[in-house]
Amino acid sequence: MLPVLSFAQEEKTKRESGEIKTNLFDLVVGESFNLGYEHFFKGNQALQVDITAFDTFSYLNAAYLDNNNVFSLQGSYNIYFSKSKQHHGFVFYPFAKYRIGTQEVGNYWFYDSNTGTSGTSTREFDLSGFEVGFGLGHKWLFNDRISLGIGSQLGRNLTSDSDFRNNYSDLNFKANVTLGVRF
Repeated sequence: MLPVLSFAQEEKTKRESGEIKTNLFDLVVGESFNLGYEHFFKGNQALQVDITAFDTFSYLNAAYLDNNNVFSLQGSYNIYFSKSKQHHGFVFYPFAKYRIGTQEVGNYWFYDSNTGTSGTSTREFDLSGFEVGFGLGHKWLFNDRISLGIGSQLGRNLTSDSDFRNNYSDLNFKANVTLGVRF
């Protein structure tokens, strides 16, 4: 029995340590490009970092944007609630997001109460600021390598810029349809 025990080996299975993904919904609806990396931890938890170029605020005025140079960086802590699935299934995540840049909105409707005039013009908005919130979603895993996720997130904008607050909501809603590859 001693020789059998000495040659017994523990079977090791390769576990993926991360996933690269993109939000296809942002690309189609918001015309922004998103690239994210999710690093897996034990206990069905993960840390995710997303970089978005040409970011929009709640998809508002996305069709009317003449120029958009907004760049954002978002960090989230993903918590998966499945006991049998590794880093997929129902997910909840708190997040923090930093956004910097401006958007130029064409056909901006205005009304000047001092002169009583109204009309449309092109207007530039500074969307720089900080936001915190949470998200919910679900992720499916195919062939232990390809992921497809859906979800949404709601964030609270923490800027004190009056021009921003007069033209945009304090809440920022985003939808997610992500496609990812594990490695």
